[in-house]
Amino acid sequence: MLLEVRNLTKRFGGLTAVSDMSFALDEGDIVGIFGPNGSGKTTLLNLISGVYEPTAGQLVWQGQELVGRKPHRIAEAGIVKTFQNPQLFGELSVHDNIAIAGHLRLKRQAGWRRIATLFPLRGKASADLEPRIDHILRLCRLEAFRDAPAASLSYGGEKMLGVAMALMCEPRLLLLDEPGSGLGHDEIRNLDEVLRDLRAHGTTLCVIDHRVGFLGKLADRAIVIHHGAKIAEGRPDDVLRDHAVIEAYLGRSHA
Repeated sequence: MLLEVRNLTKRFGGLTAVSDMSFALDEGDIVGIFGPNGSGKTTLLNLISGVYEPTAGQLVWQGQELVGRKPHRIAEAGIVKTFQNPQLFGELSVHDNIAIAGHLRLKRQAGWRRIATLFPLRGKASADLEPRIDHILRLCRLEAFRDAPAASLSYGGEKMLGVAMALMCEPRLLLLDEPGSGLGHDEIRNLDEVLRDLRAHGTTLCVIDHRVGFLGKLADRAIVIHHGAKIAEGRPDDVLRDHAVIEAYLGRSHA
């Protein structure tokens, strides 16, 4: 078992955003987290990644408790989260944005010596980083934009660069927050191909997205949450036909 979420709860004052949530992720899974707006999906990913600390419950990563660890420590352990709107260095090239994101990998390997690797005299990433950067550029279909400023990318390209930067941290579990939002048909198809390739290269994925059709085809397993609580789990086709799920999305009359 890669990750176990046990009775996870998060309260903000009188509001319970996540309520007694339990599920597990196995190595190689693509798990889709479904739910209408305000159901607690992003809060759940923020709890797993350490952005928020749970009010109650456990997060067990390969047998080790995560609750209480800072986000950068959780990332070092192998859990990395993307954000719906990636924070990029717009004036820098796609290549250099990915190189900067390599600090976490270098921290594991080189400690404080990573500073010299990230900022060498000639302004290039070290030879150690270059093969990894090239691999990620190919994996994320960004090779053609290697030397382009990040600010010149389309919105879909910016989101893919955010994924590429997360991959530079070598996650075992990648948490994706709305990777398909705002993307056109061709960009969604490209995203689907990239995420399947990531899984084929050994990355476990946990994805939330409002595009039910996209996520339903991508995910091996679906978890649906409503008002912070899990209401269904199983194969996407089965879960999305569940009356409780239809009611949560469309209302009682449709169910």
